[in-house]
Amino acid sequence: VLTDDTETRTRYPFAFRLAISYSLGPRQLGVTFEVANTGDEVLPASVGAHPAFNWPLLPELPKEAYRLTFADDEPAPIRRLKDGLMLPTPQPTPVEGKTLALSERLFDDDAVILDRPASTSVRYAAGRGPAIEMSWQGFNELGIWSKPGGAPFLCIEPWHGVASPVDFDGEFADKPGVMLIPPGAKRKLTYRITISRDA
Repeated sequence: VLTDDTETRTRYPFAFRLAISYSLGPRQLGVTFEVANTGDEVLPASVGAHPAFNWPLLPELPKEAYRLTFADDEPAPIRRLKDGLMLPTPQPTPVEGKTLALSERLFDDDAVILDRPASTSVRYAAGRGPAIEMSWQGFNELGIWSKPGGAPFLCIEPWHGVASPVDFDGEFADKPGVMLIPPGAKRKLTYRITISRDA
């Protein structure tokens, strides 16, 4: 649990309570974020997860053997970052139907951001070996990331809120994707990681 105090208010001048809980089941991890407005004014907030998975899952397979398979077709354009800020122009999606082929080159321009995904789940797997399914509720965006230049991990990140646009110079509450939580209200966001032994 994290609550506001004198130190947090120097950077984020709002009253809040953030509680994160974890639940374990057979080959499954559930994570719940609860953001509560404990103050008397609207609480602007954004929150995101940053889970990373081995890439490749089997060391004998090449990274290019892996793909993400979404629950639904994902035809919408994607967003990209430059120097940590959102570029103004959406880009054509690299997702073909429901499938995103993975390669290190995919992340040359930083994260692949679906700022309006149709799906609420995605499966990460190769043609054989273990598979991981990430599902989420309450999050509006999905970031897919690995370190540009190569790294032994792949991040699949449900978000509610994104980086500031390059040309944004307004108040935090007006940023794209920010939750606006009324006084006394709460927002609940969840994601679940499920591991299967064979793809």
